[in-house]
Amino acid sequence: MSIEIDPSAQLAFRRPLTGVIKQTLSIRNTSQLPIAFKVKTTAPKQYCVRPNSGRVGPGQTLEVQVQMQAMKEDPPIDFKCKDKFLVQSVAITAEREQLASADLWPTVERDAKDQIREKKIRCVYLPPLEHEIGQIKEEEDEQQPQHPPSYSTSSFSSVTRVETAPEPVDEPAAVVPSLPSPIGAPVAGVSNVSNEAVVVLKHELEQAKDIIQNLRASNEKLQQEANSLRQRRTEPISAASTAPTMTAVQVKQPQGYPASYVAAAAFIAFIFAWLFF
Repeated sequence: MSIEIDPSAQLAFRRPLTGVIKQTLSIRNTSQLPIAFKVKTTAPKQYCVRPNSGRVGPGQTLEVQVQMQAMKEDPPIDFKCKDKFLVQSVAITAEREQLASADLWPTVERDAKDQIREKKIRCVYLPPLEHEIGQIKEEEDEQQPQHPPSYSTSSFSSVTRVETAPEPVDEPAAVVPSLPSPIGAPVAGVSNVSNEAVVVLKHELEQAKDIIQNLRASNEKLQQEANSLRQRRTEPISAASTAPTMTAVQVKQPQGYPASYVAAAAFIAFIFAWLFF
């Protein structure tokens, strides 16, 4: 039974520690049998591990997220962290396949405790990124010779060429200072920068690149939406306003009888009344 854990020796958390910091533990199963694992820590209130237990198939890799809770204030720069993680693993045989996940570890610890493999990983606090970069530059400047050779300014292309004057055979050749190495590459002669710190720097640079790409994509999307809104505002209004039309309605006034007809009718009625009444 064999597993590989990355990082294998220490888990680094970079200052400032006043915010939540996340790191990843990769567990890879290099055996032919599935493996059950369990992660423990000496400071369970300070760290959150997900998942803290599980199963890894043959040839597979599982990532465990370790989240460090925020501190009220940063500890002193010379403070040494004593927190540790313990990764326990055991092979899942055919007999153990029948056990429930809750009964697996109690049964193994009772009947086959000698088959449990353990790996300890200590926690370290790294200085701020700006402080570490400045320290590397200072150490590189100290390693530079006091009288560096002169560089020719003619015929420069995309690759800088260094030209030195010919020297006698008996004298030692001039030392050409090495160009500053990128942040992700190891720096020769720097003894107090560990390989783990370089790995952490690479990881943080990759995360920064992903954030920049996401911001660029969001910026392009916002510009497209702004252009769409501008086009909508500049479109002419196609709907033509129509004024209501008024239709004149002629109302005919009722026409009465002529006055002569009325006078004649009144006279006839008077005659009839005088004759018969």
